[in-house]
Amino acid sequence: MTAPSVEPSVDHAQAVAALLRTGTAFEVHEGDVNVPDDQLTFPHYVVWGAPGSPVVERLAGDGGEVWTRTQITCVGLTPLDVLGAADRARRVLHRKRPTIVGRRCGDIEQEPGIPGPPAVDPNVKSPDGRRIYFTPLFFTLHSSPIRTT
Repeated sequence: MTAPSVEPSVDHAQAVAALLRTGTAFEVHEGDVNVPDDQLTFPHYVVWGAPGSPVVERLAGDGGEVWTRTQITCVGLTPLDVLGAADRARRVLHRKRPTIVGRRCGDIEQEPGIPGPPAVDPNVKSPDGRRIYFTPLFFTLHSSPIRTT
């Protein structure tokens, strides 16, 4: 049995990014876009992980269970590209159970509520000078260490 990682927040974000990569035809960037502008493809996703929160505070210490919230920013050259990317991301992630070595994962859940419409990013243009549109989606994931008895 492999011991669980001590960085479940990183594991969760990487698992979400891996599901997006295998389930959609779009490029996935983790935490930042680290390719030159002229090599960007559209639509694409940017996956932003956040620190995990413990599920239950225990008197005996941290049991290793965590909840994380991951933002998926859907980026495209048109509002319809962004909407389509958002639909694909939801289909690939919502109610899926990722595999993380040493951890037992629950289903990924899209946060309730209606995301806003695609917005124009006033600070970024495509390599050919076009406007860039984006919208964020938020997903939660719970996992706990797999215990051996």
